[in-house]
Amino acid sequence: MLNVRKLLSSAALAAALLSIVTGTALAAPSPTTTLYPDTLRLPMHRLALFHAMRPARKTVGLALSGGGANGISQIGVLKAFEEEGVPIDFIAGTSMGAIIGGLYSSGYTPAELEKLAHTLQWQSILSINDDYSRSNIFLEQQRIRDRATIAIRFDKLKLLIPKSLSSSQAMTETLDQLALNSIYKADGNFSTLPVNYRAISTDLVSGVRITLTSGSLSEAMRASSTIPILFEPVRRDGYQLVDGGLVANLPVDELDSVNAEYKIAVDTHGSMYSTSSELDLPWKAADQAMSILTKLQYPAQLQKADIVITPDLDKHKATDFSDIQALVDAGYAKGKFLAATIKRSIEQKTSRGPSIAGYSKTVLFPKESPEFREHYLIVSGIIRNATDPSQALHELLETDLFTSVHAELDHHRKKAVFHLDPLPGIKKVLVTGGPDKAVTPEAITTAFKPVTASLYTNRAGSRALESLIKQYRDRGFSLVAIESTSLDDNGTLLINLSSGKPDGIAIDQSRNITGITAIKREIKIDTTKALRMEKAIESVDNLYETGSFNRVSISPESSGTSDSKNNSRLRFTLEEKPSSVLRLGVRYDETNNAQILLDVRNENVGGTTSSVGGWLKAGRQNSLMNLEFSIPRIGPSHLTLSSRLFYDQHLFEIHNLEFSREFFGAHSNDLNYYGIQKYGINTAFGARIRKNGQLMVDLTLQNSLSYAAQRGGTLLKTESTDMLSFGTQFTLDSRNNTLIPSSGNYTNLRYSVTPSLQERGDVAWQISGAHEANIPLRDNTTLQLSALIGLSSSYTPLSEKFFLGGPGTTYSRRFIGLRENDLPGNNMASAGIHIRYKPSFVLLFPTSFILHYNAGNVWESRSDIDLSSLIHGAGTSMIWETPLGPARFTLSKAFAFLETVPGSVPSSLRFSDTLFYFSLGHDF
Repeated sequence: MLNVRKLLSSAALAAALLSIVTGTALAAPSPTTTLYPDTLRLPMHRLALFHAMRPARKTVGLALSGGGANGISQIGVLKAFEEEGVPIDFIAGTSMGAIIGGLYSSGYTPAELEKLAHTLQWQSILSINDDYSRSNIFLEQQRIRDRATIAIRFDKLKLLIPKSLSSSQAMTETLDQLALNSIYKADGNFSTLPVNYRAISTDLVSGVRITLTSGSLSEAMRASSTIPILFEPVRRDGYQLVDGGLVANLPVDELDSVNAEYKIAVDTHGSMYSTSSELDLPWKAADQAMSILTKLQYPAQLQKADIVITPDLDKHKATDFSDIQALVDAGYAKGKFLAATIKRSIEQKTSRGPSIAGYSKTVLFPKESPEFREHYLIVSGIIRNATDPSQALHELLETDLFTSVHAELDHHRKKAVFHLDPLPGIKKVLVTGGPDKAVTPEAITTAFKPVTASLYTNRAGSRALESLIKQYRDRGFSLVAIESTSLDDNGTLLINLSSGKPDGIAIDQSRNITGITAIKREIKIDTTKALRMEKAIESVDNLYETGSFNRVSISPESSGTSDSKNNSRLRFTLEEKPSSVLRLGVRYDETNNAQILLDVRNENVGGTTSSVGGWLKAGRQNSLMNLEFSIPRIGPSHLTLSSRLFYDQHLFEIHNLEFSREFFGAHSNDLNYYGIQKYGINTAFGARIRKNGQLMVDLTLQNSLSYAAQRGGTLLKTESTDMLSFGTQFTLDSRNNTLIPSSGNYTNLRYSVTPSLQERGDVAWQISGAHEANIPLRDNTTLQLSALIGLSSSYTPLSEKFFLGGPGTTYSRRFIGLRENDLPGNNMASAGIHIRYKPSFVLLFPTSFILHYNAGNVWESRSDIDLSSLIHGAGTSMIWETPLGPARFTLSKAFAFLETVPGSVPSSLRFSDTLFYFSLGHDF
């Protein structure tokens, strides 16, 4: 603290001693003393219109604990502190406390934090399910991932056992975006934030406590809150960092390292689960283990705190995010209750000055101005009643209306003159720099209205500047910052903004597998333009959804250039997956019985994100082998290429006797099955349409064999055809799930032609179309509308015909009420409506209920197409989402309106047998 009066008194005493020793007489000391107030020595890192003295007080440190959902109550504590004027200089946080503390330190207000707590999808962020969004990945990847139950990765033939259940990409993206969009960016060190911040984490290898004080803010928050086993550790500086709650769930002792004079502890660890039945999920078991560990740490930490705030959480569990407002209110109530006690405790006793009782007191401003009259009226009482000048100066600073104050005391004349430098008046505001026309003049006027043409405080000035930057953040400009502020002689506040352009892009790769071209083509950030948040999000999603990376993170960092102190470079941190992967799948259904899937491929050939490999399906009635090569993107373009060698064999039960007689003639009565066998090569070339769409042309050379199986097991060859086909196809698939989608659409249009079949000279062609629209009706209800159509020439071989019936598989289009491939033919039409409801409760596993209705038929000849011959089907399904894949149970029945007499109008309703479908696992 600065105390000039004491320094002057010491100098006078030294001079008097010198005169005694030397025997010389000194002139009488000046009767005038200049006195300055004690001020806060901490550097000011918050935006300010003008540099200003701040009144002395004790420095305040805040320790925020972990506690999962319970930690949200700490937002309420901060909200109460802000309302009551309790300052915070340092924050040390663990887990949820590190997240809330980090965001608050970087400029988020308690009101904004409360809004975030309500709007963030906590269950999704903390989910251990697949993080990738199916609707935004390449079609090839959709097909590969849709059919597999489990994926195992290899590194040079060495099996890699996953260290966690999730890569925590959802949490990574959320924290990255919040940190990138904050008002303040850490300039290489968290001590440069408005509130000096540090996050507590644990090295999973050594068990050592690691305090993070610099680097990426979002990475520090994530490292402190990464629950072991559930989420992938954060690799940093040779450590594998996980939740700091393992070593210091309430890090009060960390405040000693920053010499905080008053330490506040906020304890939100909550209660433990009391019965084994409550521990029904992995994250609940992990939370219970963390709670057991933290109980041992608390006594020592609580003893170090000057005050402990424990919100009344009423045995609320750390995994329950269902009532955010109640949690915030609990913290707010305790913060409000203790705020006055904290404010009294941090008051700094001022050094007592000479008494000025009976002195004449005057006030001097830097210049005579009418605008300072209001300042005088506010502070006149303080000065008029002052007996201790040091206390009066302290009270003047606490009004927050001045940039500096001091007093001159004339003891001989008993006169005290108080020199006050008020915040100057602002008549208007002029903002230069920044993205052109990004913020309207009206928005700027609104931001600075509290300080324009009116009395204002230093705090109001900071809020006005922050409000200006918030205007840019709300419009997606994440890097715009204030370069300088000044006030001209006409009372115009001049504010110069940075361009908001990133000063370059840096890329960190964990394994250096992926080529730089494959990385840069997915980054959509133009460094010659101001950064937009949506471009940063798009770039991260593009990189992650290539499938080559386990986790993708983006963070701003100081560029170190001299052009501007606010220049930020963007750093992408890429944790790469080993490219070799084995996928396994299992399936059982009532038609094909047990089936297995084996898929082996390299998903990042030569670092290009291209894929090469093969997969095998084996079952009692079907088998398939594919060797595939796919280039999702050729170089930086949107062109794509794929090629495959295939063998596909499938047996069909004979249900349609008319069809059997047409194709197998006299043998049809002795047949149980007929089969289709195809092998050949297919090559396709085209262009991507967004990530989940393609427009392709393809060439297929194949041999198609159709045969029948007699009751005794003898195979009867019926037709073998060599085919060279040309086709074009458009596909768009934005569904979030193939079997039980709650959003997205699917569209497929295809035309193919086979110029000649063997040597007969027949030309076969086929046109088909499918569309599915999924319309969310409410949070738990989805309406699905679907339609199929197909037309073929009369020369189409059996292997290429349309098959309709069953719940929908690779070999037969969906028609609820019919058995799989009940209706084969050259021409097809079908439409359906399906209503899905997914309740909030679970029956062993997440459960969905679906009502089905569809109508359609298949015709061998186009001349036979007649809407009056439509078959109708209805049914209901229950689907469980199990670890092995979806388990589906369906009851259905088909019916038709048949004419009683040919040509007459009346008809009769005929029902087929009730059918039951069952399947477990993904369709492949």
